[in-house]
Amino acid sequence: MSENLKEEEKHLHKAFQGNGYDNTTIRAGSKELPSKVYTGLIFTIPYIAGLSESIQRVCRDFDIKTAFRSGKTLRSHLAKVKDTIPITTESSICTVYPAVVVKYTQMKQLEALSRE
Repeated sequence: MSENLKEEEKHLHKAFQGNGYDNTTIRAGSKELPSKVYTGLIFTIPYIAGLSESIQRVCRDFDIKTAFRSGKTLRSHLAKVKDTIPITTESSICTVYPAVVVKYTQMKQLEALSRE
């Protein structure tokens, strides 16, 4: 351990003690934790009740981890798509102030309707 690292640990220890932490808590927090990096195969498959569990059991025999993801939800199928402004009613200002253009376009459309 380098000299600078030892000095930094002492400084941190004093700082934690000054903030009310006891020695047991400080020592427990300063221990190095073992790295838990998994380097094997991982399959990500959609979850299908009954089938996914069977696939997971087979993969476990070959030391392959499986992760499940949910399929498309009803909400994602029914997502509301925003209407686009027709290109004929857009102006060059829309790249800077799109909300202003929408309001301006709506006002112009209302004026045109009121004149009819």
